[in-house]
Amino acid sequence: MKQSAPAWKLLLVFVVAIGLTVVVLKGGGNKTDPKKEPVGSEIGTVQKEAAPALPVSKNKSPEPEDIYAPATLISEGRFAIFGTHHLELEISLSGKFDRMPIGKGKCAYCHLFVEGHKQDRCPDLRGIEKRSHARVKESRYEMFVGKFAEIPEAVSGLKTKAKTGGEYILESIYCPNCYVVEGFGIEGSDDLQSEMPVMSHMPYKMTDYEMIAVASYLQSMDTPEDFSKITAPEDWENYFNKKLPPRLESPKVFASVETLAETEKLTDSVEEIIEKGHCFVCHKIPGIPFARIGVIAPILTMKTTAPLRIASPEYQKAVSEGHAKATTPREYVMESILHPSAFILPGFEDDDGMPGNYRKKLTIGDLQKLVNFLLTIDKEAAEKDGLTNRMDSDVDDARLSIKRSTTPFCSSSKSWQLNDSSF
Repeated sequence: MKQSAPAWKLLLVFVVAIGLTVVVLKGGGNKTDPKKEPVGSEIGTVQKEAAPALPVSKNKSPEPEDIYAPATLISEGRFAIFGTHHLELEISLSGKFDRMPIGKGKCAYCHLFVEGHKQDRCPDLRGIEKRSHARVKESRYEMFVGKFAEIPEAVSGLKTKAKTGGEYILESIYCPNCYVVEGFGIEGSDDLQSEMPVMSHMPYKMTDYEMIAVASYLQSMDTPEDFSKITAPEDWENYFNKKLPPRLESPKVFASVETLAETEKLTDSVEEIIEKGHCFVCHKIPGIPFARIGVIAPILTMKTTAPLRIASPEYQKAVSEGHAKATTPREYVMESILHPSAFILPGFEDDDGMPGNYRKKLTIGDLQKLVNFLLTIDKEAAEKDGLTNRMDSDVDDARLSIKRSTTPFCSSSKSWQLNDSSF
């Protein structure tokens, strides 16, 4: 006969049975409620819920350390120079890769930035960061220091005083006449006067922040990953002995009704533009007393003729072939001046003498004033002045005479070069 189990053992079995029952009823200790986020893991880390994104206030200005961060300055400077962040050489109407995008500063009209870029009317800006440190040590730079030691440069009100490469780059933007690279001065100035305008003045009106950004981009251009080269913010403070300016919102484009109107006031008269450009040698222009002799180019009655030419089959063919692009009379007149080979009017020839470099010769203000004037001239104005196109035989004789001349009037000779500092 077997002995019954001790009482303490029975009590232990009873407790274990109750515990197992509780575990089973709760569904097990390793399972979680699918509706709840996990609160732990096997290695003891706690999974936290992602913090909500902070609301962004569009009215709040960024902190100074953010707007003067190297990457921000490079981006803003690039946009001020090129008007885009996608930099590539553009195809000109001649089919050559020879033009960089043009932004508010219009820098790429004159300066060379990359290999293959054709603009070389002003100094090559490749390698400018390294070269800037040597500039301030040149004897030629010291000459300009002496020149403006007593009386500041007239337009900018500054004296030549850069001590570092960064200060030199900034000074070049604020005061182009404070130092002129030899060989790049205005013709007849003995390289003492720059073609470059003061960028804080009309028509560009670049802000201090934009010019610091441009200087920063130039410092980083050849070593884009090396932010240590960017010293423009400190250089600006040292040069002007002021705290860094806030980033003021300013137009990212040049052209506006207001700025163009102000720019035109600073240019020559229409008569002076036509005379200096020698337009009257080839064209008859109603309303211009001395423009009566032109025989090898069309009469400029653009208010009447521009819309007709755009609608003509010949022009639309040039558009379909990718040569011409104008869709409005204003665009047509500007295209005719800046890219005369885009469309050759039937009855005339490509080599009649119209130069293709007026975009380098005319200022923005000159161009706008000339275009505005030409768009006011209609056929009735020509008839009132008694101006008509000659017969084809007369035109042919005139062409032959011009081609035989050793110094054609419509050539691109520098003898009549306009004030092109706006480029």
